[in-house]
Amino acid sequence: MMNWEIVLKGRGGMGIVSAGELLVKAFVKEGKYGQSIPYFGGERRGAPVTSYVRLSDEPIYMHREVYNPDLVAVFDMSLFNVTNPLEGLKEKGSLLLNTKNPRSMWNKTYFLDANGIADKLNLSMAGWKLINTAMLGAIAKVVNMVSVGTVEEIVEQEFEGELGKINAEAVRIGYEEVRKI
Repeated sequence: MMNWEIVLKGRGGMGIVSAGELLVKAFVKEGKYGQSIPYFGGERRGAPVTSYVRLSDEPIYMHREVYNPDLVAVFDMSLFNVTNPLEGLKEKGSLLLNTKNPRSMWNKTYFLDANGIADKLNLSMAGWKLINTAMLGAIAKVVNMVSVGTVEEIVEQEFEGELGKINAEAVRIGYEEVRKI
């Protein structure tokens, strides 16, 4: 049995909630099971946001926050200034960082310059870089339980048209460029 409990950490407007939902949709499309549980209050753009994700090849009966994740994906490094994104991360868990200046912060640390990918593809809206799809590609690679092609397909369906194609490309680039430190 393969299970992953994941915590996505970012800021309002970065697509944290959408990323969790898209990942689960890709899993379900492949006949697996998943759940996405967003956690935020009346926050506004820029406030910290968390999304809890469970992925499994068997039915999931638990529905609550993830307290001891197998993976924490940090979409915005400035969160380390206001909170501890590593809280509860399993000793043998993995950490995925959106950064162009990687440093090892956990036993298994992965990194991706999702901001750079968003710049390269002109993925932005109202001054915010849209990095969630690049991070989705990286997450798919790290968990190694879902095909990147399925994630691309789900993203392309979700966004439709040219925006869907560009976001699917961001998924592919994120998948290819994520590295372990």
